[in-house]
Amino acid sequence: MKIVVPLDGSNAGFKVVHHAIELAKLYDDEIVLLNIQPTLQELGLATIKKGGYMLHGQDVMYSAKVRTGIPAMEIIAESNDKEVRYIAMAIGKGKAEAIGSVSKQVLQLAKCAVLLIPDHAD
Repeated sequence: MKIVVPLDGSNAGFKVVHHAIELAKLYDDEIVLLNIQPTLQELGLATIKKGGYMLHGQDVMYSAKVRTGIPAMEIIAESNDKEVRYIAMAIGKGKAEAIGSVSKQVLQLAKCAVLLIPDHAD
């Protein structure tokens, strides 16, 4: 099975990688690092490289993808694979609300479990 981990380059997003590693080891899952960019001109390779570096030496299988499009829609498209156990992502940058807009959309549309990690989590 797989864990989809969307990375936007934020510190909160990278904190999720540590939680995903723990769960991947527990369930023997593969982590799929996912970065979404609005256009092909803005490749998220630096973000993916940093996420991959965090996984290096952790004895966890992983792959990485950069997709273009609307973040919530691309996360949902990636998670529609029957092999995806859940999506693990940062809770988002919501100020007035408890969660950010992308996280909220993913929660509403996902067909698999969604794990939201708050920025203050260890």
